[in-house]
Amino acid sequence: MGVRLAPATLLAGIAVAVGTIAVYQWWWGLLLGAAATLLLVLATPPGWATRLPLALGFDGAVALLAVRRGEGDYLVASTGRGYAVLGLALVVLMLAIATLPRPGGKIPRLAGETTTPE
Repeated sequence: MGVRLAPATLLAGIAVAVGTIAVYQWWWGLLLGAAATLLLVLATPPGWATRLPLALGFDGAVALLAVRRGEGDYLVASTGRGYAVLGLALVVLMLAIATLPRPGGKIPRLAGETTTPE
């Protein structure tokens, strides 16, 4: 089921990034964008096909919107609020990577089976 959620979480990450960048220049917009982003990241279950695509969508959109535009200006300004958005992108990526399940996962054990080495 998690793999089917990957496109939806990717699009959710892109959407919340565009929304955050649209309103971050106002103090309330930065707080609203950060709160919405962190709540979405924490509400999404951790995993390779759920939280990681969300973070990659968010970070990819922020990175794409932070580069210089054809007119010579930037959507993410080099101000304190702009750096806060870039820092938020790093926090989202770190949360997603830190909560990934370990490779191999848990090995199911039968009832009554012991874990002592032989």
